Amino acid sequence: MKKENGETSSAKATCFGELLVDMIATNTGSLENSEGFLKKFGGAPANTAADLAKLGVPVRFMGKVGDDPFGHFLKGVLDENGVDTDSLILSKTEKTTLAFVSLTESGERDFTFYKGAHEAIGPSEVNLPENTSLFHFGSLTQTNEAANQATNKLIDQARAVNAIISYDPNIRESLWGDLNKATEIILATAKKVDILKLNEDEARILSGKNDISEAGKSLFTDNLEAIFVTVGKEGCYYKTKQNEGFVPVPIKVDPIDTTGAGDAFNAGYIFAINESQKRVSQMSKDELETALKRANIIAALTTTKKGAIDACPSPEDLKQYI
Repeated sequence: MKKENGETSSAKATCFGELLVDMIATNTGSLENSEGFLKKFGGAPANTAADLAKLGVPVRFMGKVGDDPFGHFLKGVLDENGVDTDSLILSKTEKTTLAFVSLTESGERDFTFYKGAHEAIGPSEVNLPENTSLFHFGSLTQTNEAANQATNKLIDQARAVNAIISYDPNIRESLWGDLNKATEIILATAKKVDILKLNEDEARILSGKNDISEAGKSLFTDNLEAIFVTVGKEGCYYKTKQNEGFVPVPIKVDPIDTTGAGDAFNAGYIFAINESQKRVSQMSKDELETALKRANIIAALTTTKKGAIDACPSPEDLKQYI
């Protein structure tokens, strides 16, 4: 991946944030009535990192897990998929975060979190590697002061080296507690990044507008190169300084588990940035819409197995759909 000031052969995307275990109920319905759970790799920025590695993009993950069986499991999955884990912290004092996930008949999700190491990361524990060409992160390391300071430090460092900054807040109200505080912090953070990715519910929460196009226009600020809003099986909305529109999903799938679909979409547009060696602002309308069409396909395919990353396709797998 190139930066504007030249090419670095070791340049990588850096994903920062929560790495956790998704405990997915083995039967549909409420968690109260769950009969058992499947242990799956999870955490939005970590899902994106694993998906990027599957797509052949050089990527590292920064975050914090417990030095416990769950933490070692998660690190092992990243390593197996080719993600650089040199910046992953294994804490001796914090336990790995767990998310218990119940799936409805339609494949939608309900979460209960057992919070742990992911939000216990502080500014003294992080430094953005110098060869970072793109920095991707979420908002779940912004739910407390220390982790928010760590996040802001990395944003400032990414800006200093002219890395592309991609932000998917991935709002989980149960982890924030106060949705008004979440909105305030997320909107302030959005003014420091290049790409803001939301789902349709988040776009409505943050903008106060029901129409997705109206929400996108309302949330677009001068610093942004693009806003992407995923709208489930309908595809995605995008807005740049020059263009806006909707890009449909060109394939039909039978979703089994929608966990990680948005994270796979993120990997899809980062894959396009890496492949084209262009920032979003440098892409033509056709180039961007082609990239988003492929991101929609990647996201759709990811829903066809349980777990966030198991069904993410390789570049070879994608050829049959393009």
